[in-house]
Amino acid sequence: MKSIKIKRRDRFPAVILAIFLACPGVLLSPKRVSANQSPKPSASGYCAVSISSAINRALSSQFEIIKAKHEVSEYLALKKASYSTLLPDISLAGGGIWTQTKNGLPLFASANGMRELIGQARLTVPIFNPKDYAEISLAKSKLNLSEYRLKLARLLTAAQVSKYFYGLILLNGEIKIKHSALKKTLAILNATKKGYKAGNLPYFDVAQTELMADKLKTDLEILELKSDAVKKILAMDIFCRPGKLTVIPPRHNLNYNRLQRRLPPLSSLFAMAVKTQPLINAAKAEIKSAKAAVAVNKAGRLPEITGGSAYGLDTVNSPDAPNLGWQFFVFLDVPVFNFGLNGNYIEASKQHLMAVESAESALELNIKKKITIDYGRAKSLIEAMSGAITLVKESENMFEMTKEGYLTGALNALALQEAQDNYIGAKLELAKMVDGVYLALAQLDIDAGSIPRKLP
Repeated sequence: MKSIKIKRRDRFPAVILAIFLACPGVLLSPKRVSANQSPKPSASGYCAVSISSAINRALSSQFEIIKAKHEVSEYLALKKASYSTLLPDISLAGGGIWTQTKNGLPLFASANGMRELIGQARLTVPIFNPKDYAEISLAKSKLNLSEYRLKLARLLTAAQVSKYFYGLILLNGEIKIKHSALKKTLAILNATKKGYKAGNLPYFDVAQTELMADKLKTDLEILELKSDAVKKILAMDIFCRPGKLTVIPPRHNLNYNRLQRRLPPLSSLFAMAVKTQPLINAAKAEIKSAKAAVAVNKAGRLPEITGGSAYGLDTVNSPDAPNLGWQFFVFLDVPVFNFGLNGNYIEASKQHLMAVESAESALELNIKKKITIDYGRAKSLIEAMSGAITLVKESENMFEMTKEGYLTGALNALALQEAQDNYIGAKLELAKMVDGVYLALAQLDIDAGSIPRKLP
């Protein structure tokens, strides 16, 4: 039988509408790839991707991931810089000091004369500086936080790709079901017209069958518009030309026991999420960062001890070689009063710490709620799948019997349409259920903090 070609009308407004209906918010999403970093889609041929390869392509060059990687490098450099404050400092100093004199003698006992010339090479060594130690701890916490944010960016990218990948798989499945139904309907329509010409069937049956075919064509047009929109979005996420993109659906293994084994216990998912979920780990890292910030502000009240040496000249005469010499020094700097500056900083950092601790507890609870919801959805879909398979077989048998009765004149076109609608509805429901199982399992992986790859 020749393939069916559906006449298409001008679809530009409908495409825009389909994008909004199928993928709300996507036109408002931020740009994901910078102009100088976005990879060009391969011009070598078609881009056939499974869920794993699609996620890998997206993870390699998504702008949010590249941004997070740069932030990790930034905080790594800041951590190294914080350690540098514990190392000696070498500097050159030069200048002059003018001191008030009386009867030709300086008023300050430490002054050598009315005008001193100083030129030295100095080595300064931090001996005790609590604020530097606290700054190092803060830099470590910020680095850990940036690493968890990188993991979170990867996880969110995987979640987005999974959503559009399985959405496209479902739309392609629905299109296939509708195409198959349209072929059968056109064959019935042809037989109905012959029966009408022979005087065996009324014209009402012809009109009703044509209406069934037109409805299927309209449904196909809408589904293809949605499929094109989702395909374009997925292609942008994985950097592939939409016209070259082909998604490879997972093998439909509808074995109940196998699907149940793929679904881990709820307690295991909770434990895995607490351990590996980047959102929770980032919140914990932010708590450590807030504690370090409190320590930094408290260290501002503690004394600092600095030692060092200098080599050069400190003279009232013109500089010359015999005046060169060594100096050694130790300073104790004790903060006494700064009008509440440190106290206010400490209080602010404590309040921030309490805020992030409360946020972490709320976040962990929300993630457990999300896991419970997704777990229930996956389990219910798996439980209902065997019934959906049985319903498809029964509705198919009913449709075939109704079709035979219609072609022999025992049943009218309304009965045929009802049987066909039931059969198509059962197949669409099963397709949605299968797609929903895969998407739910992928979502559970994401909820627990891992990138979905292994499928049943």
